[in-house]
Amino acid sequence: MPPRPSHPRGPSAAVELVIDELAAGGDGVGRLDGKVVFVGGVAPGERVRIRLTDEHAGFSRGELVEILAPSRVRVAPRCKHAADRSCGGCPWQHVARSAQLEAKQAQVTSALRKAIAAGLRLHPIHAVTPDAGWRRRARLTWTRGGQPRATIGFHGPRSHKVVDVASCPQLEPALDHALAAVRRLAPALGVGGEIHLALGRNDAIHVVIEGPCERGAAQALVGQAGIVGVAIDFAGKRAVFGAPAIELDEAIAGSADSFAQASDAGNRALGQAVKAALGEGRDRALLELFAGAGNLTRHARALGWQVTASDVVAPPRPLDGIEFLVGRAQDAVASLGDRWFDTVLLDPPRTGAREVMDRIAAICERVIYVSCDPATLARDVQGLLDRMWMPIWAQPLDLMPDTAHVEVVMLLEGPVRRAPPTPRATARDDGHDPA
Repeated sequence: MPPRPSHPRGPSAAVELVIDELAAGGDGVGRLDGKVVFVGGVAPGERVRIRLTDEHAGFSRGELVEILAPSRVRVAPRCKHAADRSCGGCPWQHVARSAQLEAKQAQVTSALRKAIAAGLRLHPIHAVTPDAGWRRRARLTWTRGGQPRATIGFHGPRSHKVVDVASCPQLEPALDHALAAVRRLAPALGVGGEIHLALGRNDAIHVVIEGPCERGAAQALVGQAGIVGVAIDFAGKRAVFGAPAIELDEAIAGSADSFAQASDAGNRALGQAVKAALGEGRDRALLELFAGAGNLTRHARALGWQVTASDVVAPPRPLDGIEFLVGRAQDAVASLGDRWFDTVLLDPPRTGAREVMDRIAAICERVIYVSCDPATLARDVQGLLDRMWMPIWAQPLDLMPDTAHVEVVMLLEGPVRRAPPTPRATARDDGHDPA
């Protein structure tokens, strides 16, 4: 590797930089005079010329000017918007998938280093989706800006600018076909907003328009390109044309703005990892927090668990035999009093579940934590480790290729065991390993 040159610093200075790795935020990372520099559009191991754009106390940011020595893991992007770095949706499309997986494994390893030191078995990352054509959900932005037609697309990297996107190679073909139909809304859209697209079972597609839109144009979409339902959300009111929701997964219904995993293959792999952590329920008690529409709940019920689930909104199609608590996770946990659970399963948003970790440590024997952010996962489980909980295993999953996103399923066991009402295996005996 070439020596790292020392350069004058300044907001417009052009400097050379060697890229060491890919960062969790999607940028590449180099070091200039010992200070970390984040740069988009680069690959590990390459030498580049950049222009420094932002200086902070602990790091700098720069923009790519020229690739002086390309990395061996640099590949040709399949999308023109990724090639010219105008779209921020796929910041790693220029990096070989194998190198993406290495970077994600390294990020999880770094985040969970304390748990690994405490005995955690960190498994190799599981790549479960194809390189392209995997996305069954999309959220697009539109802006009008006084023009006769709205611009519909995705935001640029670290920008509020909307890039016009006619087709996206990451979308499943049926959803990409529907995008072409949705784009015909451009003259009927107001000043700005968002459009949600979702592909469900049997290729049914649902659309939600968040913002001002002519009702007739929205209604006309029903029946085109597999679209079975369209909703307009504007000014606190929802107008629905056609189906109000679709079956996103087996027994799970929702509209296009409901949360669902971005790919079908990824969601199946996530379910398998969670089932491996749960094991057979045999009527044992499970508390599930951040349960959503029941994507993971259904697997627990199929394994025989007695499930108490919670989220801020009740699922549109409740699952039979589930006790559901509507409200914030911390309020749901507080309402349970001294009830005891064999396991707590939680799948919080990216911000994590700091507000409930102390409480759940006192009401269960095991914790299964599903995380889309290794850093907040590490922060939240540290409190359990400090209480002598044992980290058993963690399984990283690459559910979103060409992005820095990585999912992790982690199993931990607590120091307290309670005698079950009927004979059964101990928690450690059924802490199944997915590998």
